[in-house]
Amino acid sequence: MGNNGGSGGRPYGWALIGCGGAGSGHARGAAETPEVEVRGFCDVVPESAERLQSEYGGYVTADPQRIFDDPSVDIVSIATPHSMHTEPALAAIAAGKHLWLEKPMAMSTEECLQIAAAQRAAGTQLMLNFSFRFSGAVREAKRRLGRPMVSHAQCLMAPADLNRWRWDPVIGGGPLWDIGVHMVDLLCWFHEAAPVEVYATGGQLTHREALAGTDIVDTTAATLRFADGGVATLLASDADFNAYVSKWFFELYGPGESAVLYNHCRTLAYNGTGGPRAVEKLSPPAVARMPYLIEAIQQGTESYVPARNGIIATLVVENILESVRSGRPQVVELPAELAGE
Repeated sequence: MGNNGGSGGRPYGWALIGCGGAGSGHARGAAETPEVEVRGFCDVVPESAERLQSEYGGYVTADPQRIFDDPSVDIVSIATPHSMHTEPALAAIAAGKHLWLEKPMAMSTEECLQIAAAQRAAGTQLMLNFSFRFSGAVREAKRRLGRPMVSHAQCLMAPADLNRWRWDPVIGGGPLWDIGVHMVDLLCWFHEAAPVEVYATGGQLTHREALAGTDIVDTTAATLRFADGGVATLLASDADFNAYVSKWFFELYGPGESAVLYNHCRTLAYNGTGGPRAVEKLSPPAVARMPYLIEAIQQGTESYVPARNGIIATLVVENILESVRSGRPQVVELPAELAGE
């Protein structure tokens, strides 16, 4: 079995690999969790690790093996660029560490399955950082509506700076791997299933000249069909930003009720059943993330956002991209490892 930490009443030791913007969020969450003790920070850019060390303590290293070999580290957060998740994730699991893994789980379904298989064999825990799952407004929308019949997910941004690593064809893959996985994960979470078919169109609409020769898709409009007849749409682009609806915008419709999520998914506008159709606006606070992983470790139960969700999000993004490139609908076939669950 994996390292359960906390033995003899000691805190769970935690360390971070990848000390950029996403890693900063992991560090804050770990430091704010009473059951956790910050142990170390690893980054190929020393200044990034030193910045977090100065705030939270622990040691600094450029070699992730130091973290894997550290017996006082029970939990490893991985917040490296998208294409660099698999190798450290597998190494951490092999060392008996629990994982708090940044999205996307990996940039291919095959690699996601490798991570999931290793985690099962090791008996460790894995939780994915699909951050909107922890939003109070999103959780309240799910509690009230349950499974919607119709939904819409949207992320519209100001034109992107293509020098960012997220737009590198290999390392980052472009917006569908950066923001698209968030939308796909929430749609699947609300509909309580992976779609059975997707159809998407789009391409290089906002950066034709700059992206020419790459396979990056900067604009996507997609439809998703679910086995129960539910349908969803997805719109992602950096054509421009409008503050009225905000960067992130979700709509959910069920029998006699509906919900809109906006303000970076911090606010819920809900229309309920019965009585006047007044809009009830709620902004419940987000919940802390790390305690959910601690609970899974202590209880031996599946984490709040387990490997299955990461596999499905990557699988659906792969199918959306293939549909954009081929111009044809794609049947979403779950891997054998998930089909029987």
